[in-house]
Amino acid sequence: MMTQGEPFLHRVASELEAHNRAMSTPIADVVRELVDLLGATTVAAIGGVSETRAVQRWMSDREPQRPHVLRCALQAGLSIAAGADREIARAWFHGSNPLLGDQSPMLVLRNGPLHAVQGDVLGAARAFSRRHEGAPSQVRFRGGFGSAERLEARSRRGVG
Repeated sequence: MMTQGEPFLHRVASELEAHNRAMSTPIADVVRELVDLLGATTVAAIGGVSETRAVQRWMSDREPQRPHVLRCALQAGLSIAAGADREIARAWFHGSNPLLGDQSPMLVLRNGPLHAVQGDVLGAARAFSRRHEGAPSQVRFRGGFGSAERLEARSRRGVG
């Protein structure tokens, strides 16, 4: 029989596993996993390039210009994909996300400085991965695009 703490401990392990895998995997393999999960076009957009040819080079002999952004994307993607399929992960990266100011995670990662958006993107990924747990997520945001305070202020003003 499961206790109330067991799902939380499993979730933490999964989040830590996603983090450890994204941070310790060689960058060429990070790119390969992202391409397998999201497709080369999405990986190119997240990586800040316009051609998938660059993504192919990252998997063979070139260092990406923004490797830490790609690692962050893999961490979020692994959180989303745990217990789901690629289609859901792809939809999450492309879809409008209310926790990110109604922007897609793909564009937030592409356009924002990582230090400013990383916490919000990973928080939004955690919130999505916990959607079936029955209770609202308790996700802390650092005050970027989708900070809880900003969203609450917008809703008080009647701005969607």
